[in-house]
Amino acid sequence: MKTKKSKNVHTRTTYTPVVTCKLNSRQLLCGKDTNTQGVAISVAYPQRVDIERMAIDINDATTATDTDVKLVWDALRQEITEALSHGHRVQLDGLGTLTMELSSHTGPTAPTGKDVRISAIRFRPDKHLLDRLADVKFRVEGKVRQPLAAPELADALYEYFETHDDISTREFARISHYAMSTSYRKIREYIALGELEPVPRASGYYRPTPGNFGK
Repeated sequence: MKTKKSKNVHTRTTYTPVVTCKLNSRQLLCGKDTNTQGVAISVAYPQRVDIERMAIDINDATTATDTDVKLVWDALRQEITEALSHGHRVQLDGLGTLTMELSSHTGPTAPTGKDVRISAIRFRPDKHLLDRLADVKFRVEGKVRQPLAAPELADALYEYFETHDDISTREFARISHYAMSTSYRKIREYIALGELEPVPRASGYYRPTPGNFGK
């Protein structure tokens, strides 16, 4: 007979994580000078941790099963969506606050209700979360990486697509050494040239059009 776990609090072994970072050169806007070079730092090898992974970890540490965790998460997700749809701020104690950010495309003209769109969902971290992360240590890997010039980027993409069917914006940024915002603009340029196209039903992924990048 299987003995039920007696734990009811999710605990972890205490240790200080070390996160590897990478450095990228990036162009900065400084007054009228658009050629000022700066350095951007980001996590080098971010891994996605989804609800499946977290449910297993919580199951191992508490009396809640992974099915319990998923059921609660589904209900919580619905509650969060419902609250945001009414324009409410959603405060997740110990984590942060979610709010809608709105925009319109009417320029200086005052918009009507039909002109307003949700442009983003903003997350503002709670002080408790920031305090819990204050002990994280960082290790900088390598030297500053320069963004690839157009010919080098084309070669890098050609090599990438030899073994991949599509590319995400994040992966494009990794290959090109561009910032995410710059990567997105560059991808839009490739789309305008007819060399890349969005992957249907896969937001944020792109693939070469026939005859481009070896396809």
